[in-house]
Amino acid sequence: MKIHLDLDSFFVSAHRVFDKSLLNKPVVVVKRNDKEIFENHKSEVLNLNRGAFTGDLIVSKKEYDKSYFLENGKIRGIVVTASYEARELGIKTGTTLKEALEIYPKLTVLLPDYKLYHTLSYKLKEFLKVKIPLVEQFSIDEFFGDLEGWVDDRDAFLFCKDLKDEIWEKFSLPISIGIAKSKWTAKLATSFAKPNGVFMVEEVDEFIKDIPIEKFPGIGRRIEKRLKERGILTLGDVKENREYFYSWGKPGVELYKRVCGIDNEEVKEREVRKSIGISRRFDVVYDRRELVRRVHVLCRYLSFLVLKYKLNPTFYYLKIKYKDKTSSKAHVRIHRLFNELLLKEIMTTLFYRADEKEMGVISLSLAVSKFKRESNLFDYEKDLKLQNLNEAIFKIRSKFGVSALMSAEEIHP
Repeated sequence: MKIHLDLDSFFVSAHRVFDKSLLNKPVVVVKRNDKEIFENHKSEVLNLNRGAFTGDLIVSKKEYDKSYFLENGKIRGIVVTASYEARELGIKTGTTLKEALEIYPKLTVLLPDYKLYHTLSYKLKEFLKVKIPLVEQFSIDEFFGDLEGWVDDRDAFLFCKDLKDEIWEKFSLPISIGIAKSKWTAKLATSFAKPNGVFMVEEVDEFIKDIPIEKFPGIGRRIEKRLKERGILTLGDVKENREYFYSWGKPGVELYKRVCGIDNEEVKEREVRKSIGISRRFDVVYDRRELVRRVHVLCRYLSFLVLKYKLNPTFYYLKIKYKDKTSSKAHVRIHRLFNELLLKEIMTTLFYRADEKEMGVISLSLAVSKFKRESNLFDYEKDLKLQNLNEAIFKIRSKFGVSALMSAEEIHP
């Protein structure tokens, strides 16, 4: 059997580990626009978890009072995690702080503490690696485990119940566990285990028959719309339309097999990064020079992460999100040895290529991937010299912080 473990309201639960007064209360963790990274604050970089989840960067350790959420007399902020008590009131992830306080004025509001979340997640992962032979960290609060050859299928439910109780006793963290033959069926099953429960799927066809398609991990809004237009409303309908999904090619075959629980995907350690990115949202900015400066600031942090993991990307990606919620993106593939100056040059070019509107911007996202060690012949010697400079800069920033050295164009006027 394979299992999926998902920490319940993890960010709130993490705070409750050290503050019992938060138990049984409507509590939310709220994030404001990420302005600190652009204002020369001291930064810290974590080195615990690996994977596509909460970033390695802690830009500010400053403590904030309630005035932090006020700007020009307006309440700013988005709920990133809500306790189940808050959810019962209608407050959920994505709710604005203003809306949340209108729903429940006595709501307890907390700021994110990413160092705490990383630390607890890392400790739990190390614990699970002792309890289960094979553990895959899927996100900061989610894990897959493989019990094959370790626990008999008949004993899987009791094993997971005991594991859930032990995690609570050891970490004071509530967790839900789904059990199935397939990774993705197990992940789906976890939603039926929440909160703080265990759910086991024995007969996949019967289990998925009436579940709406949007509940399945991997079916986003675009695919959901496409399927509903064809009359495919439930996962049972998916199973009955094999030829249709197979006509999509590899992605369709993969999705069909996952839904039906016949994908046979292995649980495996995800130690190798496929990509590294950084994304920041902020209050609307119209000034293109300021936006380019922010691109350069993000490049400094992204460069530090690339060097920390000793990677050499060949694929560069930038995305702009505008005030009207539309977005534009650009990418390029370049075979060069990585260095920070090259990254800034490429991302600046991508910004101007992607920036198609004369409209305010509310977020920037940068990412690199397709890691290889290569450079074209003409730029190799220059890249090698810059790479040596990069390594020297990296050592200084590792010791004194990512903001210890920055280029002139990054400094806030």
